[in-house]
Amino acid sequence: MEKLLKFKPPGIAALLMVITVTIWRFSPTETVLYIPYKLIGSIGIISGFAIMMWAWFQFQKANTAVCPTAKTATIVIGGAYRVCRNPMYLGMLFMLTGIAFFMGSAQAFFAPAAFFIIMDKVFIPYEEEKLLKGFENHYAEYMKRTRRWL
Repeated sequence: MEKLLKFKPPGIAALLMVITVTIWRFSPTETVLYIPYKLIGSIGIISGFAIMMWAWFQFQKANTAVCPTAKTATIVIGGAYRVCRNPMYLGMLFMLTGIAFFMGSAQAFFAPAAFFIIMDKVFIPYEEEKLLKGFENHYAEYMKRTRRWL
């Protein structure tokens, strides 16, 4: 699983979406959502993108690396990071879930489920360990006050 750290999370999200669309396109699909799923999907995509960009701009403002494996100059704990320790991943997850709702089939939920598992079991533990080593008590205190996801 650590080999996944060679890839960037947006690339993983894109690859999972391509796999999902391929499965959806070439397998018999049945719409399983009969609520206004395209509206819900659109809201998920737009809100996810907004959350992700809000968090990204906070990293730019703090002049710290966005890439999870790069050296971190400082930790960002304000704005979106007051609500969630991983708003960029949360935004990508909302976008993938929005796309799945927009597609309206069960196969479409492969991408958000796989993305969540990969981020939660590979990337986030790696980042937390790295930040605990680099920022010790400061990051440990932040972890106590702020949830990993929501």
